Amino acid sequence: MIPTTNPRDLPRLERSLARVGRRLALPEELLRARTPVSGWSALEHLFHLALANDMSLKNARNLARGRGRLITELPKPGERDPRADDILARGRLPRGTQAPRFVTPPARVDLELAREIHAETAAAASAEDLGLSDAPATTGIPHQALGVLSGAEWIRFARMHSAHHLAIVAAVLRAA
Repeated sequence: MIPTTNPRDLPRLERSLARVGRRLALPEELLRARTPVSGWSALEHLFHLALANDMSLKNARNLARGRGRLITELPKPGERDPRADDILARGRLPRGTQAPRFVTPPARVDLELAREIHAETAAAASAEDLGLSDAPATTGIPHQALGVLSGAEWIRFARMHSAHHLAIVAAVLRAA
């Protein structure tokens, strides 16, 4: 079976979160600029990332603590959609996936709120209480496209998702 996690995911996520923080410190006019590169501005991508990373880290922490209404058993090997396993194993998200409504940025993004959510998430990622262990996971929380993910897989998803959107943000900023 191909591994769907990597012990380097958390340190890589922390580096991505630092990049998000640096991007959120850019001038607001630049962050709000519209370009043909994406349907979203750089700020909208960063706000989406702040929300998604916050939820991903909360899911990982809830799994580590064994608390939460969404906790369920992980699928047995071969039961999860093989495309999800392939995405997790490759460590890269495909382009063009529609963001779920609950992490879609509002029509007018509040930059200070984005910074606040991001700062809390970055602090949570560097905290020692994420509770990731080398023990095989038995429970997970559902992701809307990838199926039920373990805590380590939620960290991997956050890392992959951050890299995906940071690449788009860089392209948007170059075009602005």
